[in-house]
Formats: sequence, C-alpha cells, structure tokens
Amino acid sequence: MKLKLFIIALLALFVASCTREVLPDPVDQGEKIVTINATIPGETRVAYEDVNRKLTWEENDQLLLAGCDANGNYIGESSLFTWTGNGNSFSGIPVTGADTYKAYYPASAITLDSYGNLQLNDSFLQQTQDGDGSTAHLSGKLLLIDEIANPLSETFVLELKSNILKFVLSGISSDVGTITKLIWTVESTTGGKNKWLLLNVTGVSPGTTSLTAYLAYAPAAMRIAPGDNFKILLIGDKSYVWRKAIPNGKIYSAGNRYTATVTEGWTQTQAIFRYTIKISNTSEDYKIMQRTTGGTSPANLVIDWGDGSSSTPINKDVPLPNRTIASHTYNTGTYTITIISDQEDPSQQQIPQLIFYNSDGTYGDGRLTTILDPFPNMGANATDFTNHFHGCTQLTSIPAELFRYNSQGTNFGGCFINCTQLASVPSDLFKYNSQVFNFDRCFENCNQLDSIPAELFRYNTQVTNFEKCFQYCTKLTSIPAELFRYNSLVTNFERCFFRCGQLDSIPAELFKYNTQATNFVNCFHGCTKLTSIPAELFRYNTQATNFGGCFYDCSQLDSIPADLFRYNTQVFNFDNCFYNCTKLTSIPAELFRYNTLVTNFAYCFRHCTRLASIPADLFRYNTLVTNFLQCFDGCVGLTTVPAGLFHYNTAATVFRQCFLNCSLLVLIPEIFPDPTTNNNFFAGRAMNFESCFQNVGTNSATPGTAPRLWEFYHTAGLRTTNCFTGATTLTNYNNIPSAWGGGGI
Repeated sequence: MKLKLFIIALLALFVASCTREVLPDPVDQGEKIVTINATIPGETRVAYEDVNRKLTWEENDQLLLAGCDANGNYIGESSLFTWTGNGNSFSGIPVTGADTYKAYYPASAITLDSYGNLQLNDSFLQQTQDGDGSTAHLSGKLLLIDEIANPLSETFVLELKSNILKFVLSGISSDVGTITKLIWTVESTTGGKNKWLLLNVTGVSPGTTSLTAYLAYAPAAMRIAPGDNFKILLIGDKSYVWRKAIPNGKIYSAGNRYTATVTEGWTQTQAIFRYTIKISNTSEDYKIMQRTTGGTSPANLVIDWGDGSSSTPINKDVPLPNRTIASHTYNTGTYTITIISDQEDPSQQQIPQLIFYNSDGTYGDGRLTTILDPFPNMGANATDFTNHFHGCTQLTSIPAELFRYNSQGTNFGGCFINCTQLASVPSDLFKYNSQVFNFDRCFENCNQLDSIPAELFRYNTQVTNFEKCFQYCTKLTSIPAELFRYNSLVTNFERCFFRCGQLDSIPAELFKYNTQATNFVNCFHGCTKLTSIPAELFRYNTQATNFGGCFYDCSQLDSIPADLFRYNTQVFNFDNCFYNCTKLTSIPAELFRYNTLVTNFAYCFRHCTRLASIPADLFRYNTLVTNFLQCFDGCVGLTTVPAGLFHYNTAATVFRQCFLNCSLLVLIPEIFPDPTTNNNFFAGRAMNFESCFQNVGTNSATPGTAPRLWEFYHTAGLRTTNCFTGATTLTNYNNIPSAWGGGGI
C-alpha cells in the first residue's frame, strides 16, 4: 500500500526572563526559559532571537523521529521530518511498522544505535559565530527531545536539553588583535578534570575591546563544583584570560539562558600555540609529534584542528609513550592548528616538547607554513632544539618570541635547516635563550634569507659554535658588523658563510670580540661576489689555528691585505685557503710572515689563474710546513718564481703536483738549494715530488731550467713519478732521469 504523508505539529514554548545579580538557581516558569544574571550571566533561540528571547523554526529545520512499538521500544528505524514553513508543522514519511515515535532535534546532528541510544555527531559540538552579537550559529546547536513515545496523531512537545551562555565581554585589551576563538572552561581546583567548550569567532573587527558571544552547551557537562573556577580565554593575535572562583559552585538547569558579564580583569597569557599547515592530498594523515617518548602530558591540553571537526583533549598526567601525541585526517587545504594548555604560568611546563617531522618520522615537515605564537614552556628538558624545523620547506615566518618561554634551551643546531622559504628572522628570536651554546647549521640552506638582524645573537653570551650557521644562504647580501659582538666564547666559525654567493663585503670588526675563535675553515668558501677582505678581519683572533679553505672559490677577490694573518701566530693550517680565487693577481710578500707554526699549505693558491708571480720569502718563516700539495696547481698565469722559495722549508715532504700545469712558468733551479753545496737538504725525509712540475713552461716563450732534484741525497720513500713529465721546453730536460719524467736515462 502507499505510504501516507503525515503532518505533525510541534509545540515549543520558550521565553526568557530578565537577568539577576550573582549565580542563583534558575527560576522555572512553566515551560519558559528563565534567565538570570550573575558574574557569569545568560540567554537563548532553534533560530534564537535574543531581543524577545525565544526559539523559532527556520527553513530546512528537520526532526529525527525514532520509530517505536506501542510500548515505546525502538524498532531500529527512524525517519526525517522537515518543517513545512507554517507554524509548528513538520512533514515526513512514517517508519513502517512503527506505532509511536520519539522526536529529536537537530536531525543532522543525531544518530541512534541499535538500542535507540542517542549519539551526537562531532560537528554538533563545533560552533562558529560570525560577527559580534550574532546568534545565527545557534541554529542546529541546541538539543531538543521529546522522549515520550507518541503516535503521529498527537502533538510532540520537545524539551530543550541545552542551555545558552551569553558572554557580554568588555575591557579587553586591543592587543588581542583579531579574536578567533573563545574558550569557556570550568577549571577544577581539586585535581579533577577540567571541562571546556570552544567557540570559533569570525567577522570581528581587529583590536576590538568588547564582544558579545553565544555558546550552546549541555548543562550537566558544564556543572561547576564548589570552589571551581569559571574561566574565559580569548585567542587572537595575542591571548587574554579571565577567571573567577565560584565558592558555592553551580548546577545548571536545562532549557535556560545565562549571561556572563565581564568588564575588567583580563590578563595576557601564553598558554596557546598555533601554527598553519598546507595539506595537498585528500585524506592525508597529519601527526603532532614530540621529540622524545615516555613522558606524560604536563597539563590539560586541547588540540583544535582548525577544520571544524571535534577538538582533541589530552588530560594532564596522561602517558605519552609514542612520538605521535595526536593525529588527524585532513582534506586538501590550509589549516591553523591550535594547541591550548590550561597551565598559564610560563615558568611551568605547558606543553610537551614538539618537533616538526614528516609523518614517517623523518626530518622535514613540508606542510608547515607559518608559526603564529611563541612556543609555550616545553619544560626543563626542552634544552635541545636540534633540527626542530629541519626541512620545513613551506615555512615563511616565525614569531619574534618563538622561544621566549624556553629559556633553558642550549642547542639550536640545525633548527631551521632547509627552511627554503624563510625570508626573514626576528631580531629577538633568541633573546631569552641565554644558555645556548650551539648554533651549528641553524639557518643552513635558508636560501630566501637576504639579511640578518644585527642583534640576533645579542643575548647568547655562552655560545661556542657557529659552524655552518648560514651555510648556503645564497641570497644573503651583507653581514651586520656587530653580529657576533657579544659571543666572546665562540671557538668555531667553520663554514659559517659557506656558499653565500651574494655576499659582497665583510665588516672589518666582524670577529673583533671573538678572541677565543680557533676555527675559520671554509668560513667564506664560495662567496663569489666578495671582492676584498678587511685588513683587520682576524686582528683579534690570536687563538686561531685553522684557515683551511677560508676564501676558497672567492672568484672575484682581487687582493689580499698584507697583514691579514699578522696576529694569528697559532695557526697551523692554510690548506685550500685561496683555492680558485681566479681574479687574484698578486700575493703580499709577508702574508705568512708571523705564522711560524703552520704545517700545511696544500692547495693554498690552486687555480689562481691570474696570479703572475710569487713574492720572495713568501714561505721564509714557515719552517714547520710539511705539505705543499698542489699549492700552485693550475696557476696558468704564473710566469716567475723567486729564488730561495723553499730554502727554509726543511720539514716539507709533499710537493706533489705543486706547480702542475703552470704552463707559462719560467722555472729556475734556485727555488731549492744547490745539490752540489747542500746535498743532504732532503736527507731523512720521505719526499713526494709526483707531478710536481708536470707540464711546466709548455706555453712560455722563454725556456726555464729545472732544479736538479735527482742529484740530492734521498732516503727511502722517495716518489718521483711524472715530476717533470711534459715539461719538454726545460733547458735541461734531457738531463732529467726518466724516473723523474724527464728525457734522460
């Protein structure tokens, strides 16, 4: 037979009274909503209209009618009935076999299990108010039920199971900025669990100092025990909190509207942490991760995922045994995650120590785009921020006081490594981290970073390591003169500005206060726009020991100050120091005059293709040097070498490829002593002359003469392969033994 269309009428009588003074019990007036006033006040609407304080039906409102037998037992089926637009009439198709029905509103938020037990959808708990004083969002957020099973021929009388709390807030600091969330918390003072509700807020003017907001809630769920606190948290650009103890507690009665009026007493809090992510895939899993496992939650936490879904609570002292402390599935889009802690005292741990990893636990959360708040206190153990944002390739900005409440942080090694979209760094980023000792690789490969704040490290007086700190910051154009002014304990600047290809100058006083610095290895390697070096750059670094590769591949560097290393009397290594400085035409005669402890000049001027000559006595005072490997290899513009160049280097053993391919060089024998007068010059040394003069002078118009190295007395370990191979223009080439690569026997 055909299903018959039924029309049912719903009678809903809801009225609200005026407000009262403190927190008295609500006064019932039949089926009316009674409103009372207090420090925490109240009011209601299914479309709620606050002037006359009543509920009215709206277009598309629907009831869920649960089919029951004659005794009111649920038979497992239900049906939707839609408001007709007239009075209290709803129309729908009855459930086959049902004798009676129970009615529920809103239908979209409710499901029933097989026993007829009511379950609320996650979306029902999410409320968003658009505009100051708006009540439109309450539609669909108020639970109304007629639990007495009725036949369709009778009127259903729904009872309001929800309450409405009206917040009338003023005296708010304009520093709050644009308010985005209101969180109402019943805060236990006896060790019980806190209870909270979140209202998202949109359409409110920036810097507002007042707000009227409405929040629907289940009265039993927000019961206030004697002595508990009533707390309101406003989240905007900054966060402000208000709380009041309720000595006698409060039991809310269903179907009432209350009003919470606050006029003053707001205090700023740092108990939230927000950041934005960009999700590129449908049904993508996102994990919030902690650095270590095995701890417990330091406070009651609420995680709002920013997509309108239910928030995730984490109770205080709950074990956190895994790296993942919470996860959520997103669809494509951009979302702001908010982590809220009920521990407002920044001297106490507020959240676990978070770290931004990929979902598989590897470095580099490429979904992170913006950090909106400073980290709350992540505990006394939050000393290590190593690789914290490693590989966050979409991160564009960070707040000035990001680490404000983590003052015990000691290690920021690799903290922002490979944050390839990070274009600027706040001046006060590390202002409160006075215990930090390590900035190794901190901004490595931040290749959009074009400047450094002068006082970035102003308060980090304990730091000892800046190794690779700005390595591959390929857009960096300048360095503040006082960048390291207060870092007097630093020992390591290795690769600090490695491959900063846009850097065109160095401040003369950059290292003036770093008197303990020992390591400048590859410090300016690959700074291909650098044209000059300040004469006093290393004037105060008297403990420096290593300048290996310091100006390697500075291809525009055209001169070197004579006193560049004048005060670095402890240095032992110049390996690679000016390698590939292809514009360099000359070397100061006394460049190494005071570096008497140096042992290594390997590759020092390799591929300095415009270098035309070598000054006399360049190595005169470096008597401990053992290694000249490839020292002038590839210096194709070199035409002359001075007599006595190596006369004082009586410890040197490695000359392998020292002048390899110096095709214009007019070689002279006097660079070494005369074997007829000093035959034992190399005695006791395992000498390596392999390819030392290979291809020397091949393009020179003037033939040179080879030093008679083969005539010296040599002990075991002599290596001579290809020493003079290809140097056929030498005047004595045919006298050179074949074992040395010559034309002789």
